Amino acid sequence: NIIIFGMTGSGKSSLINLLLESKTAPASNDAVGCTATNEAYLFSANGRKYKLWDTPGLNEGSEGRVPAKEGLKNLTSLVKELVRDRNRAPLFILCIEGSQAVRAQLRHYDNLKSTIGAAPFCIVVTGMDACQSRPWNTWWDEHRGVLQSFSAASVDHACVCT
Repeated sequence: NIIIFGMTGSGKSSLINLLLESKTAPASNDAVGCTATNEAYLFSANGRKYKLWDTPGLNEGSEGRVPAKEGLKNLTSLVKELVRDRNRAPLFILCIEGSQAVRAQLRHYDNLKSTIGAAPFCIVVTGMDACQSRPWNTWWDEHRGVLQSFSAASVDHACVCT
């Protein structure tokens, strides 16, 4: 199980499509998210099978498809369910849109830290084609201070174009 979470428009569904090499997960550039419920997609790599969990954005207001509180509640329920079963312990991927405010996006990780516990966690910085950071590997260093304030500076990470 791989749970992909983050703000609306952070590239969660696009990352899934990138990994699946198809346009399976609905994705859009609209301010309102496309993913209304936790959706599982099957993925195989190196002879192993995984479930990629696409989750609703965590920052939609009351006018969005999934209000922020409901999105966080649904995500927390999914996390608790999967963490309970040690045979299905998930990997957590926080999607951060590279050209957006990092601190606001990391708050979602902060909200889930106690529920995630010691489960594996990484960050994927999406939308690098729209970022000012050149080369892309400088993005992490440019944001190290904010990442450290959330104890996330030393996690595994990738910067991608979605």
